Amino acid sequence: MRKIFLLIVSTNLIFSCNEEAKQPSTPSQDTIQAMTDTKATVESDTVNNPRLVKAETDGSILLTAENGKAVGPEIKYMPEWRAFGWFTANDKVEWEVETDKPKEYEVYLEWSVSDEEAGKEFIIETKDGQLTGIVKPSGSWETYKNEKIGKINLSEGLQKIVFKSKTKFEKGGLLDLRQIKLVAGK
Repeated sequence: MRKIFLLIVSTNLIFSCNEEAKQPSTPSQDTIQAMTDTKATVESDTVNNPRLVKAETDGSILLTAENGKAVGPEIKYMPEWRAFGWFTANDKVEWEVETDKPKEYEVYLEWSVSDEEAGKEFIIETKDGQLTGIVKPSGSWETYKNEKIGKINLSEGLQKIVFKSKTKFEKGGLLDLRQIKLVAGK
């Protein structure tokens, strides 16, 4: 989807018509540079690029769809929503996280789900434990909510955090996951 969008943007810029001659015009150097800058911005904003996650300057840890690794038969990264879409109970997302010392974190989930699919259980696993919860309705697949769902502890050092379904289901979806924000306790 993203590549088609970029192609359309490029086509509109390169093949704009000269109103008087109704002929395609050659793009100026400024147009080409603007197109390149726009493409770089769009790609950096919408690409899933799993990578090591470290604390932000405020101490929070952002586990986003952009920096998580999708694992499973049907899970999809949806760049237009900057979220992962769950389609089977076997789908999950993993993040490699590095922390500087052991801490307790408040966990905030940003998700969307239709009212019909809400109600399934999820689990967040760390090497120090787990947090479970129920996917609450957000109003629709297009409406995202952000809510505190509990607390977890993280050890010092490199570790994996996994988000997955706890409920086994045959059809439908779990949720669309945009991010999990871990806020260090005081």
